Amino acid sequence: MKNFKYLFLVLSTIFVFEMVSFNKAEAACTVTADVIKKASTSADDSIEEGCDTVPDLYEIVIYKLYLCKSAPTVPTTSSTVVLTPCSQIFNNDSGATASVSSGKDIDIDGTFTRPPDGTYTHGYAYMDDTFGITWSGKISASMAGGTGSTSGVHCASVTGSGTHRKGSTHTNNSICGSSPITPGKFVETLNQFGGATDNFTATAEVENINGTTAKINGYLVDASEQLATDTDDVVKLEGLVTFANPVVVTTDTRSISIRFNVDVGMHVYRNSSSKFMLGGGPFQAIMTAN
Repeated sequence: MKNFKYLFLVLSTIFVFEMVSFNKAEAACTVTADVIKKASTSADDSIEEGCDTVPDLYEIVIYKLYLCKSAPTVPTTSSTVVLTPCSQIFNNDSGATASVSSGKDIDIDGTFTRPPDGTYTHGYAYMDDTFGITWSGKISASMAGGTGSTSGVHCASVTGSGTHRKGSTHTNNSICGSSPITPGKFVETLNQFGGATDNFTATAEVENINGTTAKINGYLVDASEQLATDTDDVVKLEGLVTFANPVVVTTDTRSISIRFNVDVGMHVYRNSSSKFMLGGGPFQAIMTAN
């Protein structure tokens, strides 16, 4: 059924990962009169420590999506994921780009398949390890961005690209000035979970997404779809979702309703050079079978 094409939303929007510190989701930014501040009880409530907020638009590339009645066996350095308890609901061998924004349905090209009736507690996704982020807004104190020579309280993402990997990361993702700035799309490639100075990490977990019991586990994989052993081996990203509420598909199910929770979809922070930086944070979509 055509409406089942929207099943992919519950998976694709939740697999966007915090790139700077993935041990846990950062605190949500305080936004007062459209000005972003760090949520804090201290006198310094700037973005000094980093916080999560809402992007204008996020783009992800999706290859395959599955709904699972129990958790699949996840990939290791010597084996691929075992999807025995899962049913594939979406496929595009070339990758389909989904543009995600708050409160709006999205559409992607590919083959959609209705899953069998049943109760699905997990989801699994095959994705590209690149993400496009677009954002503009105002911060509480004047800062310089990663590009340009100006400073100010108005900041935005810039048109460009960069890679976060073991040993290095991008700093060319933002610009700031004294007046509002039209944002560009910055495309970041994820070849490392955690900080660039950390040991290489190919797995990551975020629990309690947006205050729910939803959980995501991310796996950076190599060309054989096995867990990558080095930052240079990373080709794609796979992700496992534990749903906050099971998705129940019955013979009476005719459509899927989606509402987005994107309060922490983007991470902003001051880097070691005291410049304003931005990156991805976790999204969540809430799905109801109708």
